[in-house]
Amino acid sequence: MKSILYLSIILAGFTSCASSSKILPYGALDTDKSLFYYHTGKGDPIIFVHGGPGLNHRYFLPYLERLADSNHLIFYDQRACGDSEIPVDTNKMSIAEFVNDITRIKEKFKLKKFHLLAHSWGATVALRYAMEHSDQLLSLILVNPTAISSADTKEASKLLSSRFDFSDQSKRSEILESSAFKQGEPSAYIELFKLAFSKNMAIPSQVDSLNIYLPMDYLKKNAALRYLFKDLNDYDLYPQLNKISCPVLTISGDKDIGVTFIDKIKKELPNGRYEIIKESGHFPFLEQPKKFDQIVKEFIDKFKK
Repeated sequence: MKSILYLSIILAGFTSCASSSKILPYGALDTDKSLFYYHTGKGDPIIFVHGGPGLNHRYFLPYLERLADSNHLIFYDQRACGDSEIPVDTNKMSIAEFVNDITRIKEKFKLKKFHLLAHSWGATVALRYAMEHSDQLLSLILVNPTAISSADTKEASKLLSSRFDFSDQSKRSEILESSAFKQGEPSAYIELFKLAFSKNMAIPSQVDSLNIYLPMDYLKKNAALRYLFKDLNDYDLYPQLNKISCPVLTISGDKDIGVTFIDKIKKELPNGRYEIIKESGHFPFLEQPKKFDQIVKEFIDKFKK
């Protein structure tokens, strides 16, 4: 339950050297099935890191598939998320392992360099990777980054809570008291997430177009995510951002609760590119697709050879 509340609060030049015909469009990365992947398109590779913890790559679709006309898109579900299995060894449920999984994806597709695009909480995983492996990245793209520090998480909690009115609280109580929720049905948890996400969008009703998928064993996987909290209770990545040497693009919707954190990123990465999309919240690829695509394509096209 703690992971659920956490999620409610915070919300490729080089082509793959591997022949795409030898890699299925989707499947498990290894025999342990700890990572599920889906890929499409041709061109410079982009690896996508989804938000959460507890979500999966599905909410990126079909919106970010628009980039497949000129890029090789690689999506994956993080450990114990979506269709990825829970590691047998719970010591493998750590931020360090989540970061290393990007290397595993890179090696699976035999990539030389690639773009790394992270959304929401996924930014904390992508930033840690970029701090260690900037030389492997064509660029780093942060979309509505949150949780760059534990202090940010607490602040985001307050900001999101302030957007809930009496009607929202009543709706939340209704879901929590429903038989579907008490029986652990994924549909009830999806309604909870939609309620929270709608409060962080410029047009709340657009949340119904968000493709939120939870597997039938969601509660079991959600419980396994509790092992991450030892790494999330107290941390601050801001002082280490200057370790990142690759080009960085940061995008945020102007209605997103995390837009206030962009200035903090600017102080540590003054040479990055920053774009605020008007009339957009936490999901600009859904809310303002034309503007979002324009910004991303103009940025990554600079790296094509």
